[in-house]
Amino acid sequence: MSAEELNKMIAVKKMDLEECEFELYNRYYPSIVRMAMMNYISVLQTQLEKYIHEQIKNKHI
Repeated sequence: MSAEELNKMIAVKKMDLEECEFELYNRYYPSIVRMAMMNYISVLQTQLEKYIHEQIKNKHI
């Protein structure tokens, strides 16, 4: 993945994560929906860490 693509992916994941966290903490949702949102947030955080790690790795090559 090119550096430009990686930067775009990181930006999109960060925006999605921020939006999901905002929605989770500022609106009422039934508990099953909240659990699904928390799971999705966890997945986003994992993906974001992976992309950031890849970005760091590519800068050192």
